[in-house]
Amino acid sequence: MLDDARVIEVDDGSLERVKNCKLFILDIDGTFYLSGKPFDGSKLFYETVLKKGCRLVFLTNNSNKSIDSYLEEFRRLGFQLSREQIVTAGVATAEYLLEEFGPKRVYVVGTEEIKEEFRRVGHTVVEDDPEIVVVTFDLMLTYEKIRKATIFVSRGALFVVTNPDLNCPSVDGPLPDAGAIASVVRKASGVYPNIVFGKPEPRLIDMIIRHHGLSPNETCVVGDRIYTDILAGIRSGTLTVLVLTGEATAEDGLRGPVKPHIIVQDIGTLAKIIS
Repeated sequence: MLDDARVIEVDDGSLERVKNCKLFILDIDGTFYLSGKPFDGSKLFYETVLKKGCRLVFLTNNSNKSIDSYLEEFRRLGFQLSREQIVTAGVATAEYLLEEFGPKRVYVVGTEEIKEEFRRVGHTVVEDDPEIVVVTFDLMLTYEKIRKATIFVSRGALFVVTNPDLNCPSVDGPLPDAGAIASVVRKASGVYPNIVFGKPEPRLIDMIIRHHGLSPNETCVVGDRIYTDILAGIRSGTLTVLVLTGEATAEDGLRGPVKPHIIVQDIGTLAKIIS
């Protein structure tokens, strides 16, 4: 049902359902801001969620920043958040590997910031003879890093990718993300990743929902990418809202095999719906 040019209800009854959601899980880049600049409706959405007494968690596949960096960035933009309101694929990967395998020797294709997160949770970050190779969204990528990762993986190190995204949106255009970097290692080594973390895998969303003691029916996942944000929400059984401020178009959401429940122009429009 097309309500106006800014709202499309793809699944009947979804507009009423979203008004009753108690937890909103938001993507960051392309959804809440672009290259660190909030969209016009971001403040309205933030204030509306607080006013309604709902819970807000940011879940990003971006794996080059620490939680503290995100908290500081949001603070500078005028949004006060707690640590539990930021979940990143990079940090979650480090924690997951520790839970599954214990402390390991890890070679990280990534920034010093994300390497420090791996140290913080208990891993040893090494330059030689790792047990695990982790590929992240690396803004300081070099040929030497790719060379080492390829050699280590070909010798039998566990091959882990923090997120499958091929690109990250920016004001200048798409930037190569972890999935693109990992594809170079995969093709050079002939080895496929053993573990790919981040959206659209539902484990992070499931974890957030359980942490808040809620159910998928009380949760809404909001994002700009159909095959990461929206697919992850669908796999977790939540309501999903596609915003058109990032990668996907309305036609993508209507014509593709993976369909969101609602399509809106931006999160400011979603704020008006839930208020």
